[in-house]
Amino acid sequence: MVDLKKEKLVAHLRAKYPELAAETFRIVDSGRQNLIIVVGERIVFRFPLTSDLSSLRLEQRILPQLAERLPLPIPKLLYSSEPAEPAVYVGYPLVPGQSLEGGKLAALDERTQEALARQIAGFLTALHLFDDDPITRVDTGSFQTSWRKNWGGYYRSLETLLFPRIGRREQLWIMEVFYRYLYPPGHFEFRPCLIHGDFKNDHILYDPAAGKLTGIIDFGQLKMGDPAYDYHDLCITYGEPFSRAVLRYYKGPSDPTFLSRCMTFYANLLKFSSMMGAVQNNDWVKFNNRLEWLKKQAKDARK
Repeated sequence: MVDLKKEKLVAHLRAKYPELAAETFRIVDSGRQNLIIVVGERIVFRFPLTSDLSSLRLEQRILPQLAERLPLPIPKLLYSSEPAEPAVYVGYPLVPGQSLEGGKLAALDERTQEALARQIAGFLTALHLFDDDPITRVDTGSFQTSWRKNWGGYYRSLETLLFPRIGRREQLWIMEVFYRYLYPPGHFEFRPCLIHGDFKNDHILYDPAAGKLTGIIDFGQLKMGDPAYDYHDLCITYGEPFSRAVLRYYKGPSDPTFLSRCMTFYANLLKFSSMMGAVQNNDWVKFNNRLEWLKKQAKDARK
């Protein structure tokens, strides 16, 4: 875990890399997972804020391989901390572009949207078909069982943290969401593959002048999983029609319940996780904002 003051991290980078010392250093608050320092508006240094470095080590091993296979630019790791250094970090050139937010996509013409759907599908296809690392060699049946068990554990966390703070109608709706996902056996007939794990609109970069994607960033949640999981924010941010367009061009592992898993289960997880995080951090403003969403979902389900 990073336990140095931000100013000391900047001083350390200046001393470690004298060729960067004259550049500007900008500290970015990136939440609970990472501290970001942008150097010269062209290089990103990322410092994990957790003691578990397994995801960072996985990135260091796999990203160089993926960079050769994926059709869109991804972070190219140029700097890595050494064991004797006081903090763990990686550094890479800034991937250019703007986040492809939902409003930006909606304002584009149909032809450009279709082209972007094709690019996203091409990226996800190449990622989900990657199988050149030992992490991808799993027993399918055992992995599917484990995946289901993990979401059962996630539900129990919701019961512990959220249920005492929400009404009975909201509790029943959450129970129904999980029941409809966990019990149909078809939901666990997917082929496990390498997934981005945090494939959200703010990690999809876009050049508005060219009308094309410029890259994908933030691979800190890279892992084996259900390929449909990488579609959850597409459904939330861009809507079902665009998600279906992406799926039409997608050539990776798919199955009959692929999109329904995304829309009826995975698409709700961001809000659930946000609510649990708000409880853990005593952020009751955020919690109450998310609670309004939850109440609406539960109310609409009863109509």
